[in-house]
Amino acid sequence: MFKLFKHLAFCAAFLVAVSASAHSFKIGELEVIHPHARPTTPGIQNGVAWFGVKNAGASDDRVIGVESPIADHAEIHDMTMDNDVMRMFKVDGVPVPAGETVTLGQGNKLHVMLMGLKQPLKEGDAFDMTVHFEKAGSVPVQVWVEQPSAASGAMQHQEDQHDHSAH
Repeated sequence: MFKLFKHLAFCAAFLVAVSASAHSFKIGELEVIHPHARPTTPGIQNGVAWFGVKNAGASDDRVIGVESPIADHAEIHDMTMDNDVMRMFKVDGVPVPAGETVTLGQGNKLHVMLMGLKQPLKEGDAFDMTVHFEKAGSVPVQVWVEQPSAASGAMQHQEDQHDHSAH
């Protein structure tokens, strides 16, 4: 009996942990998966957010923009390396093919740049953001501020290593 109770307690704890770390928001056949941002230090004016988009539909769509009241301006960015300097640039959209999942996320180059933060992003907080799709419309999401997982291979996003001259 004790083993059964112990097993059930473990399963319950696992489900709580999984549900706490994964959240999603749907609009039609599109699902915005786990929007999250990294904490910033006081005085830093820019932040970064990431999310995935699962397209369970039969039609392609595109992420065409983002906005958030926490920042003066938000853009979808890509980046390249030029002589050991990371350069970021705005992209007009990110294709989300039918039946696929696309990640604007840690470990790849696409991300949301939050410029002119109105307050620091603090671990444990959440903020509103709206993701705009070309066909499906707009979906409001909650972005959780959290430390990157050591296992995620998260990219380091330090302001002194990036060229923000295009902002």
